[in-house]
Amino acid sequence: MHSTAAKITMRAAMVTVPLLAAGCFMPTKQPDAAMVKPAPEDRVFALPDQGASTGNVVVTRDIGAVGSKCAIGVMVDEQMAAHLNTAESVTFALKPGRHLLTATGIDGPGLCSFNATKSALARRRSTEIFVDADTTRKYRLSFPAVESPPVIEPAF
Repeated sequence: MHSTAAKITMRAAMVTVPLLAAGCFMPTKQPDAAMVKPAPEDRVFALPDQGASTGNVVVTRDIGAVGSKCAIGVMVDEQMAAHLNTAESVTFALKPGRHLLTATGIDGPGLCSFNATKSALARRRSTEIFVDADTTRKYRLSFPAVESPPVIEPAF
């Protein structure tokens, strides 16, 4: 009797675990506008003075299971600018010209501490952007695949 229960449990696990894993490891997607909230002020960091003439750059983090429990860092010109959780957004007023946006893992509790390992930081991705005065450009922070690091790409 005991071995029958064990066999049933094992078979259930063999079916359930792959289904759960498949659902958890889908690429992230853009959230509906109604879901997006601004990042709290304590996770948005000051950037150097950008001057009087600026353009806005909005970065919104996707929703989905990949990395959803860990904040992801957004760097502007190699300086940490914000830590975003899923469906959070941050707006940067940047001087016109070329800038570099970088998505990077940051240290956090539990398994999130793996985001700050040397190998994770080596896999961070940067995107070159161009800012025009008095314009707003939107970007999304996403995980295109489970194996990939987070990326920042244009959003529409």
